[in-house]
Amino acid sequence: MTRKIIALLLGLALLLGCLGIGAHAADSPAVSRVVSTFYGEGAQGFHWYTDADCASEVVIGSKTYTGTSVKQQGLYAHSVVAEGLAAGAVYTYKIGDYEGSFKTDPGRGTSINFIVTGDVQASDEDGFAHSAAVVGKAWEYFPQSDFTVTLGDHTNDCTNEQWDLYFDAFKSVHQKAAFVPISGNHDGMLRWNWFRNMFTLKEQPNMTNRTGVYYSFDYGDAHFAVLNTNDMLPMSMQQRNWLINDMSQSDAKWKIVFMHKAPYSAGNDALLPGNLLLRRALLPIFDQLGIDLVMYGHDHQYYRSVPVKGDKPVEAIYVDPVDRPGFIDYPDGRGTVYILPGAACDKRYPIHDNMLPAIEACAAKHEEPGKSVFTNISIEGDTLTYKAYTFVPGEANATPYDTLTLQKTQFSQPDPNFKPLPTDFFTTFLRHMWNFVSELFSVVVFDYIGEGLLWGLLGGLLG
Repeated sequence: MTRKIIALLLGLALLLGCLGIGAHAADSPAVSRVVSTFYGEGAQGFHWYTDADCASEVVIGSKTYTGTSVKQQGLYAHSVVAEGLAAGAVYTYKIGDYEGSFKTDPGRGTSINFIVTGDVQASDEDGFAHSAAVVGKAWEYFPQSDFTVTLGDHTNDCTNEQWDLYFDAFKSVHQKAAFVPISGNHDGMLRWNWFRNMFTLKEQPNMTNRTGVYYSFDYGDAHFAVLNTNDMLPMSMQQRNWLINDMSQSDAKWKIVFMHKAPYSAGNDALLPGNLLLRRALLPIFDQLGIDLVMYGHDHQYYRSVPVKGDKPVEAIYVDPVDRPGFIDYPDGRGTVYILPGAACDKRYPIHDNMLPAIEACAAKHEEPGKSVFTNISIEGDTLTYKAYTFVPGEANATPYDTLTLQKTQFSQPDPNFKPLPTDFFTTFLRHMWNFVSELFSVVVFDYIGEGLLWGLLGGLLG
């Protein structure tokens, strides 16, 4: 009799285990830090963490996609890429007991809109809650947005504790849509491999990817390139050449760049050699490629330029503030608009008086608004509309702060004779060193001496 009872109990335990009841369900590792990202045409990336190793699986509809996991900082980072997804579709996915959704690229000729905010850069629970409330308010105002962009510095110290606080605070934001992350200096400088182990991104081969990731994607009538400004001083030729190759072969109407460090602002780092070198490296490339819009973070203040080319305001731009406020009409090759959209956090930087004359000359709006800022961009055919709002968490409403509408009349097409530039480290390193020496010479002679910035830099360092 005793043996029969034991056998019955064992059978019952086995049955319950097969049904997922009892200890088996309790032992399943809890998932955290879940986020979905764009990975290319018809593909979506997923990333999450568990405290114990287990299968890396994402369920979308009736299909299960599998991936890999690696041990990172005492936890397990899981990465999955789901391919073969339909264009312009809304998908719901499950990872363990976590559910989220995302929209795939709808393709050319489709209206899109998205949310962009500056740095989160928090250290404690209250700081992350502040930034999350700002982005949450943006979603409240623009609930049909296709994705969210944060322009770097997701945490302040890049620790496990702070990344946990970040993802806990932003869980509802990441559940709504895909996320476009940019590596900030607080995410990648001297914090190797943290950023690339937080997101599943289609990174390009580069020996410096441990400081961040650069990548690109299409969405609607726009092509987006995301740069890693932690790359090298000022930026590796690998990444510069990749950007030229990437944008030159795109047939998108609108070309947009996201990055972290600020080419136009007068924040704490505006006079440092690294920032001036980055301007020397990138501004000519943006001009060459006909980039329409560059958005960046790093300096916690607000800056919007007029269309710029050759580090100067573009002339002969039609502006009619009476009939169409904020309306600007310009053909291809007539300038890039640079926007630093404040910060999502409650940490702000004053505007320093010592700045390059070009930064002041190219400014349409440059100030420290004293509040956090969120922005929304919509693209409909030949029209791009930008809106910025200030917001104080705890208040009921946000306040309209700035707006701009760009109307394009001409669109560039890929050059069929374009020959891609080399993007391997060994081929480009000597060119990088030559450019670094020549760019450093230009910074010293033309910026520090010619524009009189040297004394401002010394005063800032000594003061």
